[in-house]
Amino acid sequence: MLDSLTLYFASAAMMAVMTLLNFLTWRANKHTPGTVLYIFYPLVLFTALMSFALHGNIDSVLTATLANSLLFSASIIHGLAISQFLGYKGKIFRLFVAATIVCSAILVYSSVVDPSLRIRILASDLQHISEAIFLLYLFFRFARKPYPNGSIVYILILTIVCCIFAGRAFLMEDMNSFNPLKENWFSITLLVNGVIAPMFYATGMALLCNERREQNLNQLTLKAQKDLEIRGLFLSTISHEIRTPLNGILGSAQLIMNQSSDPRDKPYCEAIINSAESLNLLVDKVLDYASLDQHDEALYEEDVEFKTWLHNLCLLLSPLAEQKRLHFELIYDLPEQACYYCDQQKLRQIIINLVGNAIKFTDHGTVKIRAELLEERQLEHHIRISVIDSGPGIEDDEIEYLTEPYVQSSAGKEKGGTGLGLAITSRLLDKLSSQLDIISELEKGSSFSFDINLALGELSLVEQRHQCKDYLTGLDVLLVEDLDLNQKIAIEFMADDEHKIKLARDGKSAIDLMQKHHFDVVLLDMNLPDLTGQEVLKTLKRIEHKNQRTPVLAFTASLSPDEIKEYFSLGIKDIVGKPIKQQKLRQALSDSQTSQAPSIAVELSDVLYDETAAKTLQGSFTDDEVSSIYNEFVLSARNKLIRAQQLLDEDKEQCIKVLHRQASTALQLGFNRYGMELKKIERRLLDSKPLKESLTEALVLWQNSLEQYLKYVRSQLD
Repeated sequence: MLDSLTLYFASAAMMAVMTLLNFLTWRANKHTPGTVLYIFYPLVLFTALMSFALHGNIDSVLTATLANSLLFSASIIHGLAISQFLGYKGKIFRLFVAATIVCSAILVYSSVVDPSLRIRILASDLQHISEAIFLLYLFFRFARKPYPNGSIVYILILTIVCCIFAGRAFLMEDMNSFNPLKENWFSITLLVNGVIAPMFYATGMALLCNERREQNLNQLTLKAQKDLEIRGLFLSTISHEIRTPLNGILGSAQLIMNQSSDPRDKPYCEAIINSAESLNLLVDKVLDYASLDQHDEALYEEDVEFKTWLHNLCLLLSPLAEQKRLHFELIYDLPEQACYYCDQQKLRQIIINLVGNAIKFTDHGTVKIRAELLEERQLEHHIRISVIDSGPGIEDDEIEYLTEPYVQSSAGKEKGGTGLGLAITSRLLDKLSSQLDIISELEKGSSFSFDINLALGELSLVEQRHQCKDYLTGLDVLLVEDLDLNQKIAIEFMADDEHKIKLARDGKSAIDLMQKHHFDVVLLDMNLPDLTGQEVLKTLKRIEHKNQRTPVLAFTASLSPDEIKEYFSLGIKDIVGKPIKQQKLRQALSDSQTSQAPSIAVELSDVLYDETAAKTLQGSFTDDEVSSIYNEFVLSARNKLIRAQQLLDEDKEQCIKVLHRQASTALQLGFNRYGMELKKIERRLLDSKPLKESLTEALVLWQNSLEQYLKYVRSQLD
């Protein structure tokens, strides 16, 4: 026999606990319907139990009526709270309330008009059964699929409650009077309804709220993903839609400047061109940053022989440092044969961004890349890559904001830029499960580092290296070239083959470097700002230097028979024609170390615009960089022709240099007919032949070439 008095106290304690749990559940889910009302359910139920305990000692009709009324009210509150939570407003709830009212009427009748203890207990049992059936209906119909865990708890306890009260209703014998505190069947129902059920109800409501919160989070996640997809579609569209009119604006303004005879049009056209160019640069940077959030891009991982890969990357970056006379160094503290399985494209972009920043902000001193092994694990290495510079340093209060978009340090504001470089780097590191650490000291320099876990790759790649290559790699090359575009392309091509490159922008710098360093081959532009290639070679024959037997390759677009004859008479080993082709450059560098006969053929289609030129550039630059290169050339072409016209009578040599640079760039960008026309004009000036109307004809040819180029751009976007 259960101690009913003890059960009353246990029930009271359980109701207090349930009230507390329901209150905490409401605090965590204040906007969830039904949670506020659910707090009052155990309070009213507690009052009902206390009334039943009082009735057990007083046995009054008033106490019995009060206790059952409170019990029925708690039942309705329970049903209403669950209905609100599930958003149910159907007629079944009204039927449940009606059944409760009928049971209340029967209970009052059997208490006052025709007293019958058996009928009163039966009415109470029927009300509990109707509550359980109503709630079971709600959970089976509306909650089982969206809230599986909470539904299991509720369905289990409601089934038990329904069975207990149904059993009592059918199995209880007739009686005239009794003391409920001494009856086992009463104690069992009190145990279930007053102690066990509240635990299940409080747990069930907490589970329901958690599941609803999880659903809301999932919906927000799906919405966010959909928003990202929409934004990604918008960005991919806007990148074309903005650049298309910008290119049209740039080209149209250029054509108007060329064709208009009214001098008042020029300042307006120049304002349009400058504004469009600034907008194009800003759009490029913003799109680069925003495109990182378009979707969760999967990592494109592959085996990378890390030392060679990092060494090649340094070969690409070192000429930039040498231009500023900075000491550029790679400190490699990893296993010599380390081969990692990683996303080399993202890693490459991160390192280029960091080194580019370091070179940009460092005016003297050193820039270093350090790769070190922190921990060697079974299937992976934990490594740290650092970029260290001796620049001006960064204020402590600025460091924590540097990876935010559009935020710049004090030095960054002086140097210019958009403030997106480190933000892009930080996003890329997030994708690689790493983060950027910045340490800086004013006037001493900064260190940008990140730790990353790299899985070990197939070490057999190391042994297979170079087996399939039929050309030389790892040469020490002196590149003498003054045009930025040709520098970038040549360095990119040679870095692919692991050549070590030193850069000279003029003839005097080239002579100085050849006196200080020995090279395997010299790639010499034949028309430099200060000296011609011929003058450089003649000077070298008169002085002592370390490259007496070093082969020299002519790097030029001037390929007339007389010029070629002159090149070979000066000891040129081979000629690398412009526009630069990787295979020709690669072959010439390899042949320079042998007795192979030179091959100087350069095939150029006689067209206004060669569409294959852009594809060649895309092998070395991103689409945005290629677009910027073309925009810069389009903007400056007419002004440079006008400048050449002005210099024609004032400074003939300077005019030849302007034409040479313009022709070289035009040929590299695919404006073949225009470039060749400029080469002819340059040749005539060198031979002191009259020009007649050649520059005017070149201007017309440029207008036609520009129209053809714009037509090609529009066709790519249709």
